[in-house]
Parts: sequence; structure tokens; C-alpha cells
Amino acid sequence: MPDEILAKRAGTAVFVSSLSQCPAVSARSSPPTSVNDLRPDDISYTMAIGDSISAGAFSRGIQSNLLLSFSEWRGQSYAGGGDSGAITVPNLIKHYNPAVTGGSTGSNAVVELCFGPLCPIGPVGWNSAVDQLNAAQSGALASNLYHEAVDYLIPQVKKRNIPTTAYKYLSLQIGSNDICSLCAQASINIGPGSADDFEYNIRRTLEAIRIGIPNTIVNLFGVFRVSDVYQLTLNQPYCSQLIPLPHWNIECSCMLASGALGNATRSAMDQLQDMYNERLIKIAKEYQTAQNPKFAVMWQPANVPLSSYPVESLSNVDCFHPSLKTHQLISSHIWNKLPGSATDRAGAFTWTNDLLFRCMQDDDRLKTNTLL
Repeated sequence: MPDEILAKRAGTAVFVSSLSQCPAVSARSSPPTSVNDLRPDDISYTMAIGDSISAGAFSRGIQSNLLLSFSEWRGQSYAGGGDSGAITVPNLIKHYNPAVTGGSTGSNAVVELCFGPLCPIGPVGWNSAVDQLNAAQSGALASNLYHEAVDYLIPQVKKRNIPTTAYKYLSLQIGSNDICSLCAQASINIGPGSADDFEYNIRRTLEAIRIGIPNTIVNLFGVFRVSDVYQLTLNQPYCSQLIPLPHWNIECSCMLASGALGNATRSAMDQLQDMYNERLIKIAKEYQTAQNPKFAVMWQPANVPLSSYPVESLSNVDCFHPSLKTHQLISSHIWNKLPGSATDRAGAFTWTNDLLFRCMQDDDRLKTNTLL
């Protein structure tokens, strides 16, 4: 590779401003026989489950047609986007296997709402032409994940006659809505939203996918510190463009209050976040210990330091959902960490306007043993 196109080296890894600058990888001498031995070019299908973040809600900000401001821009979601030219994890994988399918295309003018019990029953509530294999629904709690998996994703995989032998990548991110609306569970620790309930819902969802979609590798993204959004958006004119009033985020009830009450509820959010991440690590470690050749779970810590991000990292529609720039940033960090060690994975998702992408090398593998 000519020196002039190298952006950065870290050990033997090469990082560039576009994967088009990377040399081709050599074909494998023999195909992999286990999800624990995959390179990105071995992936044939990309999938996602989660909440409005994975659905790309509001990510393009305020639009000239105000109604479109509240769209799900699914094709540009970091987790499940497949729009041509979009910087998303599915498209970065697709660079190394152009035959990859499953990424969402386009947008939904109305969010596909599913919030706890306020959720359509059965296989309705999705627009498969846009969503493709991205089952994420706006507003989703951990208790809704199983519904996403068994009522949409698994049936879609079967409907499309996707071979069981084909290797699939699944992004799973959940928990933000839980800690925003159920933060009292940090001290009560019983019932919906408790750490036990959260763990149960993650487990039953992963088991449904393990059984229903063999040869899947899951990238389990931890819960980030949502409470940081409060200080990031406080008294910011950027957040009052749609409604010319001081920003008061109504989407996260545990975060919005000021004074002692707000400090207490945000502290409870942080406690519940830590409890959730402990359970996610516990679950991921069990799957990594098993080293099942047909199902694996990678662990991606959500070291997303929002307190150091610019306010433009959030959509100016609501100053809560990630902006398109943040979706792109998360995509680059996740991609760069896929073949990395536990130390690499734990590194911060540092804010930058100059995204770099790791060139895949012949011996790179999607690491499924970083917790062992």
C-alpha cells in the first residue's frame, strides 16, 4: 500500500479514511466451520434488533418538511443501515463481501413504535420493504426484544429462504429506554426493568435466535451512560430549534428533572446501567465459554463518553437521539474493534470529525473470546 494513503498505523493494523484505500485480502484456503473463526468477508447477512437508535430515528435532524423530521432513517442506522454510500456496520462488512444483504434501505416516515405493553401484537408493526432484517423498533424495552426476534426477524429469515449454513451478523443494542423510564428499579430490583428481568429478556431473546437462526454471531453492545445527555443539552439553543422553548427532554423521564430530584434519578439511571452491563457481561461470558460453533456472542463495552461530545452529536429534533454524525462515528468504532482484543474493545468511542477505518488483514477474526 503506498505510504501517501496511509492515515494511521497501530502495531500491524492500518487505519485509513476509506476502506477503498485498503488492499484486498487473500481468499481463505478453506471455508470456516465455526462462527468463532469468521472474518467480515465470511458474513453473508446482516441483522439487527434493538430500539430507536438501531432504527435510526430522527438521525437526520430537522427537515424542511417538518413531518419528515420524525422519520426513522433506517438505511443510515449504524447497526442495520444498508443505504448506498452510508457509513454503517453492514456496509463496512459489505465492502469485503459485496454479496451481503439484510441492511435496511430508505426510511419510515412514521416510527415503528413499540414501548413495553404499548406494542403491536404478532407480526405487525414493521415495514419489511424498508426494514429488511433490521427488526429494531422505536421505544423498545428489553421486554420487547423477544417479540422483535420471534415475530419478525426469525420469520423474515425463513421467508427469504436464507440458508442455515450461511453466516450472519446480528447487532443487539437495548437498555436506554429501560433506564430512562424504569430507573427506580435500581433500588427496588424487582419486577419489570429490574436487573433480573433485564437478564431474563436478553437470555430468552438470544436463545430464540440461537435456535431459530443458526450460524449467527451476535455483537452485544453494552448500555451507555444516557444520563450524560442532561448536561450535554442543558440551556443549549441547538435543542430549541424545533420548539422555541428551553429544552426539556420528555423522552427520558428519569433524566429530565433539575435540582436534587434530578440528581437522584440520574444517579439511579447510572446504577441501573451498571447493573444491566454486569448482566450482559455475565451472559456474553457464558456464550463465549461454550464456544458453540453455530452461535457466538461478542461483547462490546459501550464506552461512549457523551459528556465530551459536542451537542451536535445529538439530533436537533429532540436532543436525545444520535445524529447522523454519531451513527457514522459509532459505525467506525465498532468496525475497528471487531477484530480487537478485550483492551481494544474497551477503548473509548472518542469523538472525531476525521473517521478512520481499519483495513482487514488475512489473519483478522471477529473475536468471540474477549471475556475469557
